Amino acid sequence: MLPARGFTLVEVLVSIFLVGIMFVIFQSVLNTSVFVRTSKNQGIALSIVRNKLEGLRASGYAALPSSGSFSDTLMSTLPPAATTTLTVTAYNAKVKQVAVSVVWRDAGSTASSTVSLTTLIAQTGGLP
Repeated sequence: MLPARGFTLVEVLVSIFLVGIMFVIFQSVLNTSVFVRTSKNQGIALSIVRNKLEGLRASGYAALPSSGSFSDTLMSTLPPAATTTLTVTAYNAKVKQVAVSVVWRDAGSTASSTVSLTTLIAQTGGLP
């Protein structure tokens, strides 16, 4: 008599279980890579914004530029459509408010991400 050919129900269930586990692991790896890329871009954008604010504070009140965009060497490491914005407004007679932001859109994402910091720079003697 010839042995029965084919797979038993237990073998089929075990293989389906293993394929399911592999699929879950694959999805986890994909999601993790998206989070890592987003986190990396946020860190780069924060460095750009922080460096710009530190440079503006170091140059002083009188040297504050007008509002607009600015360039930074780290911009090349962000997605290609990333933009920077510098906004300088009068807070009062001797203080200006400076806001710096970086906006980008990660690959495969429909929403844009923004990192923004704001500070006050006084003409002399600190804030009143």
